[in-house]
Amino acid sequence: MPAYIALLRAVNVGGYGKLSMVEFRKLLEGLGFGNVQTYIQSGNAVFDAPGSAKKVGATIAAALEKLLGARVDVMIRTHEELGRVIAGNPFAKEVEEDGGARVHVSFLTGPAAAGAEAAFRAIQEKYPQRRDRFHVAGEHIYFHFPDGAGETKFTGKALEKAIGAAGTGRNWNTVLKLWEMAKGRD
Repeated sequence: MPAYIALLRAVNVGGYGKLSMVEFRKLLEGLGFGNVQTYIQSGNAVFDAPGSAKKVGATIAAALEKLLGARVDVMIRTHEELGRVIAGNPFAKEVEEDGGARVHVSFLTGPAAAGAEAAFRAIQEKYPQRRDRFHVAGEHIYFHFPDGAGETKFTGKALEKAIGAAGTGRNWNTVLKLWEMAKGRD
């Protein structure tokens, strides 16, 4: 069975979308997935499952909706895909400088829309005091938040509309940890 990495959107954020990682692991095991490991409370799992990434993601999303009573976007990646995200990091120098704490990746449900970069530049122009930087790369967007992610303006419904896809962000250290957890399973 192929190995997959699941990244959930909007669980355990702001007091809603509560899902313990024990529940998440049991849900994945109940779907017949093997070697399930979860990582931190933001909705990350590494597991083995039959079928395509698209089918696996849809199966997880349906099971989560039934469990939680609300839709949860599920981004699925393979170890190889995560390796390409790591290799393609345009902010590698910044990772070396601060240990990865200020570099993030948004994993999207599909490719970013053609207008995404223009929307990001408009946000930068509107908030010149923020030094946030971005790099759009297909189904991933890399961010560098030199002043921290807590006050970034690269959030919200307007931004998601500009991207043209749902997404979920992870800090660089989480990306590396998930890649390491999936290593050797392919």
